Amino acid sequence: MKNKITAIGTVIMGALLALGPQFLFQPCPTTEKFMKCFWSCKALIVVGAVLALIGLLQLLSKEAKSRKVLSIVGLALAVCAILIPTVIIGGCAKPEMACKMLTFPVTHSLSAIAIVLQGLTLISKE
Repeated sequence: MKNKITAIGTVIMGALLALGPQFLFQPCPTTEKFMKCFWSCKALIVVGAVLALIGLLQLLSKEAKSRKVLSIVGLALAVCAILIPTVIIGGCAKPEMACKMLTFPVTHSLSAIAIVLQGLTLISKE
């Protein structure tokens, strides 16, 4: 039962990571020049979609060993979701921009929740 809850939570976190920056907590508006936060959010679409897929596979998985392997992959993806806007691509330079004030704090929080969910799956005895 606990694995189903963590798998459903992972699907939700992945979907929010993929769709949130596009519709719910949008980054800085685009002009004729795309800023770093635009590209970070585009990369988060892919990471979030794959994380949601990992959650679906965990939900369908019958064996504990395969769920644990999937949780390792999910952990890596959630860490990548934090690293993309902070280290790999980055965001806007000014701290008062929308990406620094809203988008990235929310995506970091969602990623941290996904890390906790995948950690629970990894240490689970089911």
